Amino acid sequence: MKSYRPKPLQNTSPYVIAHRGISAKAPENTLASFEQAARIPGIDMIELDVRLSRDEEVIVLHDRTLQRTSTGNGPARNYSMDEIRRFDAGSWFHPMFSHQHIPTLSEVLQQVGDRLWVDVEIKSDWLHREPPGLLEKKVLDVVHQCNMDDRVLFSSFDHQLLATIKNMNPSLVTGILYNFSFDFGRSPSTLAERVGASVFVCARRELTHSMVEDAHSHGIAVYVYTLNSIHDAERMLTYGVDGILSNNADDILDVVKNHDA
Repeated sequence: MKSYRPKPLQNTSPYVIAHRGISAKAPENTLASFEQAARIPGIDMIELDVRLSRDEEVIVLHDRTLQRTSTGNGPARNYSMDEIRRFDAGSWFHPMFSHQHIPTLSEVLQQVGDRLWVDVEIKSDWLHREPPGLLEKKVLDVVHQCNMDDRVLFSSFDHQLLATIKNMNPSLVTGILYNFSFDFGRSPSTLAERVGASVFVCARRELTHSMVEDAHSHGIAVYVYTLNSIHDAERMLTYGVDGILSNNADDILDVVKNHDA
C-alpha cells in the first residue's frame, strides 16, 4: 500500500476517514467496525483511539473507562489485557456483535493496515498521567513492529505528546486536534508548527474559513470531524478541507468523492 500523505493530490477529492470505523453500523473501535470500512472502496483511512492496559498493552478504546462500550467497568488502565479480552464490546450496540472484544492496536493494524491508512489518536488520561514518553513509545513500537510507520497519522489533543513523538522519530506524521478551551485565539499554523505537526484536525462547529486559509498558507492539511450527514459534508467541502471524518463514512462517500467532479 502507498505511503500516507497528509494532503490529497492536487485536483483530487478530500480523504474520507471512518471515525472509529463504520461506527454508525457496528460497535465503535472494534475489528467489525474497521473491517466494514476496509471493505468499502473509496474510504481512505480509519480513525481509532488508543490507551494502555495495566500491563501496558496498547488497546483501542476511546473512553478512559470501560462501561460505555463493553461489559467491563471502571478505568481500562486497572485491567490486564487478558482481563480486557473477556469483556463483550459489541452487545451494547447490537446482540449480533456480542463476539466483539476490545482489540489491541496490533490486531487492528494486522487486520486492515494493508488496505487503509490509520489515524491513531493517542488519548491522554488527565486522572492517570502516564510516565513521560511511555505511552508514545509503546504506540510507536507497535506501529513499527507492524511495518506501518509510513501509513499512520499520529494525532492527539495533547500537543506535547505529539512533540515527543516527533523527537522520537522526526519522519513520522503528526496531527494536532484543536481544543477550543485551550487553543482558542491561536492560529492553526501556530499550534501545528510549534510541535512539528502536518495536520490540523477540528470539529465542524469550530472550523472557520480563516482557519483553513491559515493552515493551507503554511502547508498544513485540515481535517474536520464528525460529519455524519450529507448536508454537513457538502458544507465543509466548500471550506476546502483535506479530510472528512464520519461515523457513516460509507453514506457520505459519493458526495465527497464526486465533489467538483
